[in-house]
Amino acid sequence: MQTFIGPPGIARGEHEMTTDDVVEALRTLHPRSAHHPDLRTAAQAVAGQRRRRVHPLRSECATKPYPAEERYRDRRALMEQAGRRALEGADMAAQDIAGLVVVQDPSPTETDQHHLDRDLVLTLGLPATTARVPLTGMAGCGVVHALAVAADMAGVGRPALVVAGEVHQPLHTVDTGAVSATSLVRQLMAGDGAAAVVVTREPFAVPGLAIEDTWQYARHAAPPRGEGSAHRVADHPGLSALPWLRPGRTLPEFALVHPGGPDPLRSLSRTAPLPRRALETSYTCMATEGDLGGASVLQMLARLHRNPPAVNTPGLLLGLAPGDLAAACRVRWTRRAPARGPEPYGTAGRPAAG
Repeated sequence: MQTFIGPPGIARGEHEMTTDDVVEALRTLHPRSAHHPDLRTAAQAVAGQRRRRVHPLRSECATKPYPAEERYRDRRALMEQAGRRALEGADMAAQDIAGLVVVQDPSPTETDQHHLDRDLVLTLGLPATTARVPLTGMAGCGVVHALAVAADMAGVGRPALVVAGEVHQPLHTVDTGAVSATSLVRQLMAGDGAAAVVVTREPFAVPGLAIEDTWQYARHAAPPRGEGSAHRVADHPGLSALPWLRPGRTLPEFALVHPGGPDPLRSLSRTAPLPRRALETSYTCMATEGDLGGASVLQMLARLHRNPPAVNTPGLLLGLAPGDLAAACRVRWTRRAPARGPEPYGTAGRPAAG
């Protein structure tokens, strides 16, 4: 059974900065690592682009740490804002939602034990009986995995809200002794923000994606990986295991992929049998809007809504994570739902009681 993804709701950090400003700040704060060739290459690839972060580049509180509690509040506020926008875009009330899937990375630590799923039920006004699925430690495949879970919920008549968000360490709080070229490239690519979508078994009043099939992958007893190995997309076993990219299958004409930095996308374009322009939305979104971490695929989907493919165009949502985790959704761009008369239901998407 097909399920349908509503228009994404997006929320971003309030402070806008250029990538050139970020590079200058990194060189000032971390002079030893800031001249690494990898950082120079990344800086050239995104020169002149903009990022939005929760904290400004130059903070008056430069000597203060970024407490876990404050980071949690910042993330929750963005996720709540994105959730409300997703409900509005789907033309659904909070009380119409029956499932909530929340992607929260990085995983909670001993000093950061919070319950975003519970808090979002309260702040968004979802039903107290909403089925909650919190996902942690999913890294690059988190949102796509969440969409697969939401599709299962929607398929049995439980409209689901998927919410993801990430807030990064402010530049001035990054420990100089712990920095590397990889971590600085990450700071250059990163944006702070959240994204959300509603998934139902009924099409929406606007064009969008239909999920036709889902796929998840986890390799048992994966060997440990070193820093930066998450970007070796070509070597990820999930890529070769994905059945929809095998010879003889109808290939997707667009692919929204995370991790979405320049190197992973170039690696994927060389390795996967995708049409030449399939990754165009992923490339453009990462360069111009930055990497929102777990929310990135939904950020790409928002861009796809602004420049949509033709009706019935096949596509792929793909997430690859270190530790050999992967998730994918086979999707198709659909037209909006036909106009209908009054619903014979008590609330949108649910049969009336009795």
